Amino acid sequence: MIALGVLAGHPEPVLLALVIVALEFLMEYMVVRNYGLGVVFLTPLALLLSDLADPESPEELIVDRGLGSLLGIAIGLVCALVVVHDRAAVRVERALAQCTEATERAERALAFRSRPPHPVIPVHLAVTVVELREADDAAAGELLSAGIDPAALAAAEQRAYLLLARLLHH
Repeated sequence: MIALGVLAGHPEPVLLALVIVALEFLMEYMVVRNYGLGVVFLTPLALLLSDLADPESPEELIVDRGLGSLLGIAIGLVCALVVVHDRAAVRVERALAQCTEATERAERALAFRSRPPHPVIPVHLAVTVVELREADDAAAGELLSAGIDPAALAAAEQRAYLLLARLLHH
């Protein structure tokens, strides 16, 4: 819409160049603060740059941009459906099982108060709880979810961190 508004006024090349510089500045300024808002200035910038190189009517520009967007959306959707895999979900399930196992091992070690737990136990627990968090973050937004209740993941993570605190103070 920004590009259409500018091009509808049929500006001289010098004025068009000034608008392009202003859009470039706004894009660079906004993108470091809010990427989504910064990208708003990218499309008009590209359209105005292409019009500066090869002037067209605003209507042709809108039709070309609309067709390009529809084609890009269709290709993106097809790719997203073709490339679907369950690796992220499997990683979450595996990480949860490993974290649960490490948690149980740590609880057993804490049950024997007569001797301190082996130093490997808290390290292994820390590694598994970090992997659980990373796996869950990586799986966020995937088409195939792990089917694990987020509350169960949060409970396992919290349990592991509480045990880590106990192990470190033991």
